[in-house]
Amino acid sequence: MISASTRRGSPMEWCMSVFPASCESCTSIPRGSTSTEVPMAGTHPRSRRQIMRDLAILVAPTVATACTTGNPDAPAPTPGGAGPVPKSLNGFEFWQPWPIDQPTHGGPIGWKQLSEAFNATTTNKVQVTTPAGDYIAAVQASISAGTPPDGWQADQQWMVVYASKGASAPLDDLIKRDKWDKASIFPSAYETMTWNGRVWGMMQHPDIVFMWYATGLLKENGVDPAKLPMTWQDLDVAAQKATRKQGDGFDFVGFTPHLGTDWQVILAQSNGAKLVSDDGKAVQFDAPEVVEAIEWIKGHVTRLGGMGTIGNWQKLVPGGDGQAPGTPTAGADIFAQKRMAAVVGGNWTADNIRRANRRMSQTLEFAVGPVPSGPQGAKDVKSNVYSGGILEVARRGGAKIDQVWEFMKFTATKEGGLNVQRNTADVSASREAARDPSILRNPDTGLGRKEFYALFDTGVGSRTIKHPATIELTAEFARPIWTYLGDQTMNIRDALTEASRAAQAKVDAILASLPKA
Repeated sequence: MISASTRRGSPMEWCMSVFPASCESCTSIPRGSTSTEVPMAGTHPRSRRQIMRDLAILVAPTVATACTTGNPDAPAPTPGGAGPVPKSLNGFEFWQPWPIDQPTHGGPIGWKQLSEAFNATTTNKVQVTTPAGDYIAAVQASISAGTPPDGWQADQQWMVVYASKGASAPLDDLIKRDKWDKASIFPSAYETMTWNGRVWGMMQHPDIVFMWYATGLLKENGVDPAKLPMTWQDLDVAAQKATRKQGDGFDFVGFTPHLGTDWQVILAQSNGAKLVSDDGKAVQFDAPEVVEAIEWIKGHVTRLGGMGTIGNWQKLVPGGDGQAPGTPTAGADIFAQKRMAAVVGGNWTADNIRRANRRMSQTLEFAVGPVPSGPQGAKDVKSNVYSGGILEVARRGGAKIDQVWEFMKFTATKEGGLNVQRNTADVSASREAARDPSILRNPDTGLGRKEFYALFDTGVGSRTIKHPATIELTAEFARPIWTYLGDQTMNIRDALTEASRAAQAKVDAILASLPKA
């Protein structure tokens, strides 16, 4: 059973009206971002997920400690005046943010197909619901009221927030009871499901972030595509060779770091940085490894003429499917059109390539690999693959947790996984489903999989900051970086020190507010 409650003014509809270029699909451009500041006009296109995350940072209240004293079968409040969402008498309710009755990309159609397949196997029906208004605010309001849904969608950041606040349930006892085999899913997916030594969610579809290379473009410009960059220095050389000026812009560029996915966190980590101490108590934004990474990023921006020049060029590059004329083209779409030689992207970048190949009657030659290491980074770059994803979490203390757990287990099976990934480059956490011939041979789903599947086994780092204060940390880290790239801040070390102080105060307050284990 599927129900949807949406209204004009929801973050999805809002971003579609204000940023139409970024709304062709959540899988068509970089998902998520460590950016929470809108940079100078025309310099950085915003994805739907970026906008939804930014709205959450701006409007979502702090998650209250989960309250489980209310009636677990009572209707959940629906923000926005849409009235209560009825719960199934013979099953359980699961919230997710997209208009699932009109699936437009991998996210909602995956939920639709998954839930219908599950319901065909059981009387324990899942009712997939889209709450009205801002999704994150709706989830938090229901938690604060003590009437959260039985289960709901969370990404890798919000899973940790809900877990730390006591809103969602640990799954370890259920895993042990049912002898569920974690080896059936990719290691990167399982790592994303964990925090603080426990499992807090089931992966619906994992994301990993790594490097994509346009090997034809590299070869045409004197770079051996058989020797992909292993270090920043290697990438610098390749980027310079694969850049060609044209008038006030470029025919093509080698590498523009800030047009990638979660680039601020990922590129700092590729230089060995830890943005927060291992015990989660100390913010370390101004560590030498971080400063070096941001200065290196700025070097690439400066080499290309600055943020304004790059932003103007983005507007001249033909847009992706559905992009409004005159809006900046996203890095993944620039790469897919053979206009950028290297990009930090995710497995979903394959969708950009597939669409560009069809739209332009071309074939992009590409290769993938780990993110190159900076001077202080890992010598073995195999570890420079970073994971995240869309997860299912369950209400802590909920009366229907066993029913939700059955849905979670189904998601991780071959049948469940096939329904998640039948339409796009979204990948099932299930190894068996991911490698099914029906997926690999399908032109809409198979592109890139034989190249990037191996990286799902090594991507055990996080593409975002894995911490109860992840939302606040992300915002404070992003702010000085954007102003530095835009030449509004000259001393990035001092700016990051100030950002660390501000973030530390928020971390201290949030950690002090958490319920005791």
